[in-house]
Amino acid sequence: MTMDTGSLASSTRPRVALVTGGASNIGRGISLHLADLGAHVCILDRDEDQAKKTAALRAGQISVVAADLLDVASLRRAVSLVADQHDGIDVLVNNAGWVNTVSFAEKSDDETELEIRLNLIGPLMLTKIVLPQMITKGWGRIVSVASEAGRAGQRGQVAYGAAKGGILGMTRSLSHEVGRYGITVNAVSPAMTLPESAQDIGAGSMQQLRDRPPEVMAKILKFYPMGRVGRPSDIAAVVGFLASEAAGFVTGQTIPVNGGFVTT
Repeated sequence: MTMDTGSLASSTRPRVALVTGGASNIGRGISLHLADLGAHVCILDRDEDQAKKTAALRAGQISVVAADLLDVASLRRAVSLVADQHDGIDVLVNNAGWVNTVSFAEKSDDETELEIRLNLIGPLMLTKIVLPQMITKGWGRIVSVASEAGRAGQRGQVAYGAAKGGILGMTRSLSHEVGRYGITVNAVSPAMTLPESAQDIGAGSMQQLRDRPPEVMAKILKFYPMGRVGRPSDIAAVVGFLASEAAGFVTGQTIPVNGGFVTT
């Protein structure tokens, strides 16, 4: 059984989706899936080479825009460029994120601050920049990729979990402000999600876990009732639904996509 997400092509033009970190792993899966649903996808990613490789897989449906998620002026320029070229942004997917799994006491101050800025402040500011044009249009979809580290906690991911918990708070609070404008705000919360092939990984991809020894992975899989960890396509399917007309009455929600790793 597949989820009926419908089309992301409106009667006049394709919906335009801006996907941060859209070049690798989960973001790559989301970019390709939204393009397959009929959207024009703009990948915002610091790894321009990997972004171009992903865009080439859906030639004409995916474009690349350069910006730094940590630089608000850069984000304003990128959003203005995309809006001018494509008559606005309909769907924003806050996907980019990064963590180094180290105990909180041992993590450097600089790395702690980076995880907060990249996983919370950047998405928060980008959402604020994109929002006015959605309000003007009277339609919009904001979908953020959170983490079970923010919902349930994870050892070695204190700053990351705090930031992702902030994303959940943003999702709930913003939904109360913008629902009257036809804008929905939701989040998906993955557990461990690994690429499906080496082509999914860019130079900046967060993949410390990919090369874990088989015996370590076997222990990890015991915590997943589905018998496997997540794939980018698992997350992409739910994002596609939340970005569609079919999800027009779903807002302020966090959808766990975790294979049963957390069941609360």
